[in-house]
Amino acid sequence: MDRSAFLDRVRTRLAGTIAPDLPGELPRTMVSGDGRGFDRFAEELAALGGEARSVSPDELEEAVKAAAEGCTRAVLGADLGPYADRVAGGLAAAGCAVLEPGREGAAAADLGVTGAVFGVAATGSVLLSSGPGAPRTTGLLPERHLAILPRDRLLPGLEELIGRLPAATGSASQMVLVTGPSRTSDIEMTPVLGVHGPEHVIVLMVGG
Repeated sequence: MDRSAFLDRVRTRLAGTIAPDLPGELPRTMVSGDGRGFDRFAEELAALGGEARSVSPDELEEAVKAAAEGCTRAVLGADLGPYADRVAGGLAAAGCAVLEPGREGAAAADLGVTGAVFGVAATGSVLLSSGPGAPRTTGLLPERHLAILPRDRLLPGLEELIGRLPAATGSASQMVLVTGPSRTSDIEMTPVLGVHGPEHVIVLMVGG
């Protein structure tokens, strides 16, 4: 059946159908905000095996150093903005070399550092954007992913995130909502971390 015939059949079947009005206010769900901001974000992320820390801009370099402990090679996203120099300083203090960005660098790195477009307190999630200069492999291939999130980009729940998405896409080729370390289960439902992405996820929330 071609497209025109299919659409004609749908229109015929729906003729005279009256759709119900949408509610003026959507009901609250488990992914709605509750006003606790960073505290809830940290709790939700910890429950999934991740870690969140709240730091000031002056504390960021030391926090990056601590997050990079045990890592020897890092790859950086191009979306770190005003935090790029402090991130580089923290990695240098940790003795962590910075590799060239791209697939090969990310595959060889044990730490990937990216920015984040938004965070969602209700789920402990961060929204990552990939595009020119910011390949998705930076936060996907290394065993450890460190995301830098400005505190003013933390949203209460998914409802607020959905409302911001149209303006946030910009030139992004892809946007991914990441919630904790990568996990999967075998046929016996035994969870395994780090199979399809980072085994460790750390979010540094930078505020005043």
